[in-house]
Amino acid sequence: MIEANALVKKYGSFVAVNHVSLTLEMGETVVLLGPNGSGKSTLLGMLSMITKPDEGDVKVDGLSGKKAKEKIAFAPQDIVLFEELTVLENLYSWSSLKGKDNKDRAEYLIRELDMDSFKKKRADRLSGGQRRRVNLAVALMGNYDYILMDEPLAGIDEYGGQCIKHLLEKEKENGRGILFTEHNPTILLPLMDRKLTINGGSFV
Repeated sequence: MIEANALVKKYGSFVAVNHVSLTLEMGETVVLLGPNGSGKSTLLGMLSMITKPDEGDVKVDGLSGKKAKEKIAFAPQDIVLFEELTVLENLYSWSSLKGKDNKDRAEYLIRELDMDSFKKKRADRLSGGQRRRVNLAVALMGNYDYILMDEPLAGIDEYGGQCIKHLLEKEKENGRGILFTEHNPTILLPLMDRKLTINGGSFV
């Protein structure tokens, strides 16, 4: 379980996240809703241990620090691909897996996200929707128990959204906990167990 306790993040006098606590169980899917500037991305950054909170803490299955972070796959909203590398090369470059596990995982993600037709293309030659699918895939190239995603459907057409939905259904069936932010999570609603709404840095 991911346990966040009284998280606070400030930027100068601006309080982006104000004493927020939450949990995410394995096998559970939670969507985090809220308008732009509400604190969603900041909260997700702290949950994924990319951003250090000013107050509070995050534990994963009772662990903290590096060991806790290794249990989380994080797909940011920003594209983090190596532009000069192909899709397949990006998957291998970002992977924490080795040998056959590495190859099998890449083939699985390429198949589930329907990327076979462009797996040998350089990242800088992909469409926006294709880049978004690859961006998610590179985040999932590892051993993890929890998936955190910042607006995974941004810039994705309906077909790409359905690919992501089917992949996440399998991840959920495999017992992984999933938390994501979205403005309009219609495609992913069938996966949702709980929704949380944040505004002004606090849950509503």
